[in-house]
Amino acid sequence: MSDLTQEEIDALVSGTRTTLTDEVLAEDEKDMQAFETMDADIQEDINEYFDRDQVDALGEIGNICMGTSATTMYALLGRRVSITTPKVGLYKAENALTSFKWPLLAISVEFTEGMFGKNLLVIKDYDAAVITDLLMGGEGHVDKNKIVLNEIHLSAMSEVMNQMIGSAATAMSDMMDRKVNIATPEVQQASANDDVSNFLDGAPLVIKISFDMEIDGLLKSKLMQIMPVDMAKMMIDKLMPPESKEPEPRRAAPAPSAAAQSAPSQRAPQPASQVPAEPKRVQPVKPATYQAFDEPFIASTADISHINYDLINDIPLQVTVELGKAKKNLNEVLNFGIGSIIVLDKLAGELVDVIVNGKRIAKGEVVVIDDNYGVRITEIIR
Repeated sequence: MSDLTQEEIDALVSGTRTTLTDEVLAEDEKDMQAFETMDADIQEDINEYFDRDQVDALGEIGNICMGTSATTMYALLGRRVSITTPKVGLYKAENALTSFKWPLLAISVEFTEGMFGKNLLVIKDYDAAVITDLLMGGEGHVDKNKIVLNEIHLSAMSEVMNQMIGSAATAMSDMMDRKVNIATPEVQQASANDDVSNFLDGAPLVIKISFDMEIDGLLKSKLMQIMPVDMAKMMIDKLMPPESKEPEPRRAAPAPSAAAQSAPSQRAPQPASQVPAEPKRVQPVKPATYQAFDEPFIASTADISHINYDLINDIPLQVTVELGKAKKNLNEVLNFGIGSIIVLDKLAGELVDVIVNGKRIAKGEVVVIDDNYGVRITEIIR
């Protein structure tokens, strides 16, 4: 059976829904063209701060990170999402949002490990309304004249951005061969008149990377990443470390003069580079030997007696007791409040799991010792 309502079926039969979607996408196309025309007029000369290879590197970093983010959005929304065509520009902080003629959301993201500093993701409020509507089980059809973003929408958008930037941070970790972490993104409502330096600790000049974002059949829009120039340089330095200088080639020794050739007793000493090198000794080579794996290895008592467990006894381990689990969708989690009850998958009195560093090692029963909970282990999991 179809999950469509009667109104949706009537709209499909009459062609109203398809026409409306086409009109929305055509309007989006006009908005994007207007954005690009106005955006080109307010850019500064980026060549004063970055060369062509560095600009390309910034675009490539954004392309890889946002490509990963698009995959994450697809998993969350159930719709094909593409984020492509990065365009890198330099702007004064007060002009960075001028070409964005719509109410918007500014998502502040702070890097806390591997890289340090803040950057800003900017998205139209209409786009955020479409995304949150899809998250909450809707069809993503939002009236542009009746956009409402309440605390639930902002919380949902914060979680989407947390997932997106988390996957982007993972991609950056792979590119830079170092661990990169972020703090929880902060979502704020903003307008085109806002100065982005207020979000980026007073940075006067910023790099803006604008992307074409499309959610299949619903919208075509712009997603922008804005960062201070200093942070952009830091990203480039970590991705493209300065190459070490190659050693200068050794100059050839000058040829001896005729006088030197005629006087053997006064001949100049032969250069070290021309002295025959002593041949290297050949190391003996023998076939590699391997342990046989056809029988299980059993350590002898003598072998075990030599193991010094004191070397590892002080390694800290995280011990967790898992009372139970519950599976909820995003809409239910957003509706949690004080007094909400979460029903777990275990019965009262059932044994709980003891987990050490993520590995389940035992089961036990919950006890009370003085004023604290404890667990009496009743079963060891081998």
